[in-house]
Amino acid sequence: MAEYALRHQIGFKLSWASRLMQQRLEAALVSQGQTRLTWCVLSSIGLEGICTPSAIAENLGVTRPMLSRLIKAMSDDGLISVTIDPQDGRNRRLHLTEKGHETLRACQPMVRDNNQHFASKLAQEQMAYLHEVLDRLVEGETTHLDTL
Repeated sequence: MAEYALRHQIGFKLSWASRLMQQRLEAALVSQGQTRLTWCVLSSIGLEGICTPSAIAENLGVTRPMLSRLIKAMSDDGLISVTIDPQDGRNRRLHLTEKGHETLRACQPMVRDNNQHFASKLAQEQMAYLHEVLDRLVEGETTHLDTL
């Protein structure tokens, strides 16, 4: 029987790499009073044009209750505004406020730097292969996360 070594397990390696990237990004974003989660919502709205809570939750792969708490906090912080969808009064639309736009612009270089820091460790072909492998690993998994 082969010996078990935690640090050789795919789950451990993926979690470790993910946490390293997250911690580095969080350390940068704190200067703007933001978190990785608020960045995800800001960029979903401001860069990807995704403006409904359901679509943002789907984009991030998180549950609606988790996102609802985050939307409330971001609205209270003046980063986003929430309006009723004029075409369907049951739905809400999210918009960046001026503060939200300013925060998005201020955080973009930090996110870009974090991504570049880790991407620079791989050749372009390795990066493409990594994306392919990660897409394959999550393919068919339908669980939405309670935290991101």
